[in-house]
Amino acid sequence: MGASGAVAGRVGRVTETDDTPPMLKRLFWGFVGTLFVYVTGYGACQAMRVRGGPWNVTHALGKDGVPELRIEHPRLLGPQPVTLRFPGEKPSRTDLPITAVFSVPITNAMPFGRVVFVDTTLLPGTVTLECFGHAIEMVPRTLFVDFKDVGWVPGTNIVLDASSKPSPERLKSPGQQWKGR
Repeated sequence: MGASGAVAGRVGRVTETDDTPPMLKRLFWGFVGTLFVYVTGYGACQAMRVRGGPWNVTHALGKDGVPELRIEHPRLLGPQPVTLRFPGEKPSRTDLPITAVFSVPITNAMPFGRVVFVDTTLLPGTVTLECFGHAIEMVPRTLFVDFKDVGWVPGTNIVLDASSKPSPERLKSPGQQWKGR
């Protein structure tokens, strides 16, 4: 009776066999864990990067036909933009207004000049434009116009005439032009 009970107990038991090698299981779960950490870390980095929001720069003509550069940033300036006016200048494009959103590096020519420098690693970042011979640099802490600290004052209108332009040598970016062979 003792022997038959032991045999009956073994026969009634169903055992699962796992044919997957332990090393393959470790690799699979290691991949899943690494993928989770990567996706979560990338999402957190992107959220931190775009948290500040981009610069919105609108190239337009004022009511009197004078070219205007409107700089907008909801967090830094609120609903009122800083406007730079360029009396006596004529834009090369007529399809205005055009708004450039600097959430990624834009190196194309702008309607009023060229993009000199863009760093959008952490938004809003730093953007430097050359407009009609004037240097405009936007950084979160202040606004530089023709290499002078102007500061961010929402609703400000700044008039830049031809007499206040810096010298052309000062606007050149050293070491950034292709010199050929």
